[in-house]
Amino acid sequence: MSFRARIAATAAGAVAVAVLLVSVAAYAASSRSLRDEVDRDLAEAASELIDRPEQVVFGIIQRIEGDLLTDSRFDKFRGRGDRNLFGPLPAGRFGGASGFVQVVNVSGEPISIGGDLEVPADYDYLPVDDQVQAVAAGMVQGSYYETVEVDGAPVRILTQQFTPGIALQVARPLDEVEDSLNRLAVFLGVGSLAGVALAAGLGLLVARFAMHPVEALTASAEHVAETRDLSHRIERESPDELGRLGRSFNTMLEALEISEEARRQLVADASHELRTPLTSLRTNIEVLADADALSVEDRSGLVRDVIGQLDELNLLISDLIDAAREAEPAESLVPVDFDVLVKDAVERAQRNYPEVRFQLEAKPFVTRGVPRRLGRAVGNLLDNAAKWSSEGGRVEVKLDDGALRVRDHGPGIAEADLAHVFDRFYRSAEARSMPGSGLGLAIVKQVATTHGGSASAENHPDGGALLSLSLPAISPDS
Repeated sequence: MSFRARIAATAAGAVAVAVLLVSVAAYAASSRSLRDEVDRDLAEAASELIDRPEQVVFGIIQRIEGDLLTDSRFDKFRGRGDRNLFGPLPAGRFGGASGFVQVVNVSGEPISIGGDLEVPADYDYLPVDDQVQAVAAGMVQGSYYETVEVDGAPVRILTQQFTPGIALQVARPLDEVEDSLNRLAVFLGVGSLAGVALAAGLGLLVARFAMHPVEALTASAEHVAETRDLSHRIERESPDELGRLGRSFNTMLEALEISEEARRQLVADASHELRTPLTSLRTNIEVLADADALSVEDRSGLVRDVIGQLDELNLLISDLIDAAREAEPAESLVPVDFDVLVKDAVERAQRNYPEVRFQLEAKPFVTRGVPRRLGRAVGNLLDNAAKWSSEGGRVEVKLDDGALRVRDHGPGIAEADLAHVFDRFYRSAEARSMPGSGLGLAIVKQVATTHGGSASAENHPDGGALLSLSLPAISPDS
């Protein structure tokens, strides 16, 4: 199923659930309301019977002797003079809208007062159970409602005591209520199906418009995947979630483009830097191959040159590996006493550059990082300062609150070069005659960034260059 179809199906499902709940609630409320209305009518009828018993009894007799006088079943009652007759009030077959009254004695039988009443054999009585008899006997106080089925029709009955020893049952058929509820159920069912179908159709329509920007994003991603064109951008500036997605996609493409450009530049620069020492090394080796044509002194000089070139090549390859390294994995980061690491780096630099004096002032500082990488960065700063110091010159090294500052007393950095000293393979005009690959300070910048710090370069007001490496302190929960 496509994403668009899933959206439409989800919308239709949500509407179906909502419509179902509303329909069930409407049906339940309507059913309750109609049945409450029937109960109120029954209660009013019972109240009238209890409040005016004489009129009710007379009305029962009038109904028998008048309206139903032509019915042959009631010939025996015609002209009856006993006005105390008290018996059932028939309403024809059950199922009509008219009510029905039945009075029973404690034995549960229809009764007459002042004479016996014979009822037709096919007459449908209201059901009488032990609870009705208990009401007649006064053993149960108050009244109660129940719904029963009489002659195939549902009937609602209110039962309560009329007089001591007599229970009054007032009933009303529920056919009209059931018919109304059945019609309501059909209406709600048809309406629900129509609503769900409409929701599904509207869901497809809405999904079509909603998916348009998503399709544009998909098309852009497919275009980039097919053409490798990282300069492609998505033109969507809306403030909604899709706009944010588009901007995030553009940011990702920009980062990939920068990374790809850096990779290409690294490969190009590395190939250029490697070409020169490899060519020189090959030339010297070819000359050494003809050892008979060389004097011992020339051969020894060439061997020293080859060894030196191999050392330079090894250093260049190490720098290339470090320059190509990405962020350090979290598990390799450990607490590092940075002041101790700087002290060790200064001691090594002093041994490597005995003609330069290194002055160290370091306060204790603990950071989190990779000791080897941090040591390499500090060593590169010291090597750079020593390279630009004259014989007998001084390099000042100061560590205070995570900020390592290395100052030499050389010529300083040209203004045109200040913005590029941390670029890969960048070498100023003055540095091109010196040994090095142009990657030392780039590695310093990279180590600072991957450790959450920063690196900067400036000229000291009193002369010389001042390079800084700042690192964050270790967090308390690290």
